[in-house]
Amino acid sequence: MNKAISGFTLVEILVALTIVAIAMSAYLQQFGVQAEQTLSLQARTLGHWAAQNHLAEMQLAKNWPNTGKQQIQVQQGGHAWLITQQTDTTTNPNIRRVELQLRTDAGQPVGVLVGYVGRTHDPR
Repeated sequence: MNKAISGFTLVEILVALTIVAIAMSAYLQQFGVQAEQTLSLQARTLGHWAAQNHLAEMQLAKNWPNTGKQQIQVQQGGHAWLITQQTDTTTNPNIRRVELQLRTDAGQPVGVLVGYVGRTHDPR
């Protein structure tokens, strides 16, 4: 009585494990890239909110912003942000152009926001 033995050979199992290992490696690498992109998007979003808040404060402030460059540190989302504010004149003497370059507290660039501040009162 010869019974036929059925099943997978050792070579077939090793080939299947190799394929699974390669697939898992690619998956884990892609997972790491997605996690990094998520953190980058979070930083850009929080940074943009910080810049928008600063620009809104400038637009609501009573004092007229001086032209020139200055460094400002603000807090947003539990993080410190460094804003380089460049204020310039425009062809309209009652409007100033404000460019906000945003960096993390470690100095990593996050983005740039450009806005305008109008004079709301008579300058006399």
